[in-house]
Amino acid sequence: MNRTRLRLERSLDVLDIEVSTLLSSHPEATDFWPRFAALADELMQRSDPLDQDWLMARIGAMLSTHGVQGSYPLF
Repeated sequence: MNRTRLRLERSLDVLDIEVSTLLSSHPEATDFWPRFAALADELMQRSDPLDQDWLMARIGAMLSTHGVQGSYPLF
């Protein structure tokens, strides 16, 4: 795995913890999504465009694991 992906993996680990925290403190979707999107947007902006499809898939899997309904990015 290249260095960029390793950094993204670490950032995804942090985001995964944040999802748990956000779901606990903001269980309503209208409260959860803007906060989550801000964190995920920041991660996407820091990523290489070539990694973004992979990153989107990982974020989607993370949300699914937590039982979050809906998908990122928000449209």
